[in-house]
Amino acid sequence: MLELRCVLPAEMAQPLEDHFCELTRSPWMLYNEPQPAGAPVSLSGFFDSATEAADAWADLRRVFPALPATPEFVPLADRDWKEQYKANLHPWSYGRLHWVPEWRRDSYDAPDGAAVVYFDAGLAFGTGDHPTTRLCAMRLLDALAAAASTSPAASATSPATPPAAALRVTDAGCGSGILALSAAKLGVGHVFGFDRDPEAVRVSVENRAANGIADAGAVFVLAGLEDGLRAAGAADIVLANIISDVLCIYADNLLAAVAPGGVLALSGILAREQDAVRQHFETRAAAAWGITGGTVKTDGRVLGDWCDVALFRPEN
Repeated sequence: MLELRCVLPAEMAQPLEDHFCELTRSPWMLYNEPQPAGAPVSLSGFFDSATEAADAWADLRRVFPALPATPEFVPLADRDWKEQYKANLHPWSYGRLHWVPEWRRDSYDAPDGAAVVYFDAGLAFGTGDHPTTRLCAMRLLDALAAAASTSPAASATSPATPPAAALRVTDAGCGSGILALSAAKLGVGHVFGFDRDPEAVRVSVENRAANGIADAGAVFVLAGLEDGLRAAGAADIVLANIISDVLCIYADNLLAAVAPGGVLALSGILAREQDAVRQHFETRAAAAWGITGGTVKTDGRVLGDWCDVALFRPEN
């Protein structure tokens, strides 16, 4: 294992992060924790060989010619890179949902009633550490809370069925499967995830087993957006953490995948793109959902440099 290291000017951090988010899998990591404005940032890449690292650097320099020609190449023992990877991932929680690194399984003290997803996705896949993934998770929990608040009250003759059990969730572009597995852990009865990358689907299936979720509890398939959304059918909650350009191209497909009364949660969007993406989807939703004489209900959140856009389909 070999690490490629480079210190870069602060102004290169955002363009590089945007680029990495467009990759299906990426060996790169940017370290730009809170620090004085304008301070340099560190870029690292992890590779199996010097040849692979040199080729990846050459590819990156073709997109970003301002990158230095000669970064630092540092051989790593297997244990070294794994420990460095672990050092940058920490548990995260929102409401009942807790995302916990696998190596913290025995030491993490989850509260009673928590829905815990354990992950060890490796460097190439979603770990829940990125704001875009967390924004989707927050939308998922909000939608489940809304469903619970409107469910019929239990009675002696009609015991309550958990409202989540009747819901359908689609995770479009599932990556490591963390969002789909979160839905399953939160009690959603029908969870369907898909990705166009075979390795992402393989990792999602492995993570499903590692979390003790039955195969039917979260179904994962290999598919692109059009085929995947068609196979999923109409869902109450559609989560799409991709990138804004792709989201806008497939707006009609995504909107058609939302059942009446459901929510479409879009992420992978830069904060500066929020208004444009929101306006595009509002226009398309009005046509796709047959909304006349009114406006499409939407919402948007910002987390750091990233944001989401949520659209709420009327019941009728």
